[in-house]
Amino acid sequence: MLDNSRYCTSFHVSKHYLGSIIGKKGAIISGIKRDTKTDIKIPKHDQTGDVVILGPAESNVKAARRRINMIIMSSRMKQTSTHFLSIPMNNADIVKEFEKFKERVLQECPNPTLEESLFIRSHKLHLTLGVMSLMDNDERIQVTNLLTEARDTIVIPLLQGHVPLKIRLKGLSYMNDDPKAINVLYGRVQEEDWAAAGLIQKLGDALVDHFYRAGFMKKEFGRENIKLHVTFINTKYRETSDVDAPQQNQTINNRKTFDGSEILEKFADYDFGVMEVTEIHLSQRHTMGPDGYYQPTCIISCKI
Repeated sequence: MLDNSRYCTSFHVSKHYLGSIIGKKGAIISGIKRDTKTDIKIPKHDQTGDVVILGPAESNVKAARRRINMIIMSSRMKQTSTHFLSIPMNNADIVKEFEKFKERVLQECPNPTLEESLFIRSHKLHLTLGVMSLMDNDERIQVTNLLTEARDTIVIPLLQGHVPLKIRLKGLSYMNDDPKAINVLYGRVQEEDWAAAGLIQKLGDALVDHFYRAGFMKKEFGRENIKLHVTFINTKYRETSDVDAPQQNQTINNRKTFDGSEILEKFADYDFGVMEVTEIHLSQRHTMGPDGYYQPTCIISCKI
């Protein structure tokens, strides 16, 4: 509150979204100002600074900010993802078993639609929790702070009494309905300790909800829970040498699928080993750190 007659709020908005907020010839921002009876100041193209909302009452200011947040969220979901939340699944035993699995698949299940480039690099094996688009350094700092906060409010409370948490990577599944036309083949995970059953699912769902509420992550329509998966083979790798995290925004209709029916028949219950969950990463797509895994923007420890 500025004084007895005016309320004010200010917040960072990436330059990528200012055009969507302003609209053609200023139509969208003018509509928000009119409907909410507020004055909204937006930095010019060559300026830095926050978006500032001034209004006669707190409710007016909140209404205007909600409208702007909805526009940002809608625009964000159309962007190519830049980061993803991940749990590394790449200890020495799992990497060794995955390399064995890949070699056997290529030897025992020869298929013109399946090539080695479709396999993820073994040191990049990971459990995907969710993806997001972070357009500038301010957004990366915001999400880093959110993840750090989530360690204390979500991760540690959930893991209490279950540390060390070990998960087994065993068995195969695929994303679509036809095993003869697969785009993504992945490994399944399950907790080693029966007392911790369902814990990774709860953890993943809670983290996605945390970032969804903050406006940085979307939820899949019609799904209450995230699909826990460790990608092994992805047809998107066919078009590029960059083996990376699953990209949710990309259409898969034009991809060349592969026949995975024989792989599923021969290796349905393949056991890749056990990984202790010690860290959760905010990983950068299209990167590789010195250890062969994705370059992290932020890492939180799961140790208590």
